[in-house]
Amino acid sequence: MTQNQTLKYSPSQQDYANVLRIFFWKRLSTRISLIILALAFGMIVYVIISKGSPPTIFELIWLLLPPLFVIFVFYFQPSRTANQAWQNEKLTADVTWEVSDAEVRISTRFGSSDLSWESLDKLVTSRDYYLLLFKGNKNAFRFLPRRVFNNAQEQEQFLELVAKHLPIK
Repeated sequence: MTQNQTLKYSPSQQDYANVLRIFFWKRLSTRISLIILALAFGMIVYVIISKGSPPTIFELIWLLLPPLFVIFVFYFQPSRTANQAWQNEKLTADVTWEVSDAEVRISTRFGSSDLSWESLDKLVTSRDYYLLLFKGNKNAFRFLPRRVFNNAQEQEQFLELVAKHLPIK
């Protein structure tokens, strides 16, 4: 018999920035973009070194684009979005997750969302967070900080309940 589980936490501004970085990193499209940028970076470095003359402005711009993209995607964009989220009172309210065999209910003082297991794609794990990814909107997710668990048994119970319905990656 599986028990329902209730988990409560207060999100922080840093939570939003961290989970966005994790979400971007875990996306296949981001990884493919990073590989392409690394190849482009390597080709530009090769061209600059092989021609033996100082790089042109065009080559310098192309040399800077990959690192600037990485800085933008993994630092500026998550930080900016976290700042915006932190200005929204609905996103800073205390959150309660009620996880059961029937659904995941996520509530704040402003309302609740009932998420059927069928609407969810998978659970992504990181060192500090769990991200529930949606099937219908590949850019949507909900996060649960690992700090909500009082002990390893609570965390294991959560993972067992989720594993009955979703793949865990």
